[in-house]
Amino acid sequence: MIRNTLFDTEPCIVHGHGRHRFKPHWDEVRDGFAASVVSPVEPPENLTVLTCNNGHQAMGMLERSCERWGQPYVVCGQGRTPWVNSKDKPEAILEALSNLSTDYVLYADSRDAIVVADLNRAMTTFREEFSGCRMLMGADRINWPNVAEFKRFEESLPGAKNKGKFSYLNGGVWLAERAFAKAFFEEALRTEPVAAAAESEQGILKKLFPRYYPEMQLDYQSKIIVNLGFVLKPIMEFVCPASSSTASSATA
Repeated sequence: MIRNTLFDTEPCIVHGHGRHRFKPHWDEVRDGFAASVVSPVEPPENLTVLTCNNGHQAMGMLERSCERWGQPYVVCGQGRTPWVNSKDKPEAILEALSNLSTDYVLYADSRDAIVVADLNRAMTTFREEFSGCRMLMGADRINWPNVAEFKRFEESLPGAKNKGKFSYLNGGVWLAERAFAKAFFEEALRTEPVAAAAESEQGILKKLFPRYYPEMQLDYQSKIIVNLGFVLKPIMEFVCPASSSTASSATA
């Protein structure tokens, strides 16, 4: 349904992070998916889709996309208010991981992520194309929080020098072995957030990345996950079966 023309890949999950003015074409992807014809499929039997949603009115996009595919999901973080990402998100995720039984977990942010393809394909791609990887996160075009130490490490990795400059970790969507993710978030709860972004959990994830690499990797070519924030040139081709039309789109 959606193709990354830069890498000629077909990601399964689209994440439109960042302020709206930095993603001017996100609406095209969101509305294109809403207008498309989706036929429910048999969900992967050993995968749980997980999201955080404390009930804020802006949440729920991820869940609605899953429902169109017939994909069950688990919501964590319900009733937590006020919500602080650096504290509540790792706690809620870890609590959920401790109570799940599947071997794999796909996490995606509730507010700004959509499942646009059959997740059976995501699982096949993860197993076949990410050798040695136990936790895959999306790659971003910006280093945030903008800490020099994070930038040096992430730019030093082999996949970072790709033609789209998707070089940096973004924690809004990830696919992982559940046991690995559980150990990772146990460590995350023992890790202080970055002072410059004290309310964000992403600084915690980026602190831990060097310790967990190469079992933790980034999806540099959007084979499963595409992060569309801060992408200024059109790179996405969204095919809408409802109208048999193809629309080029990007996010910035």
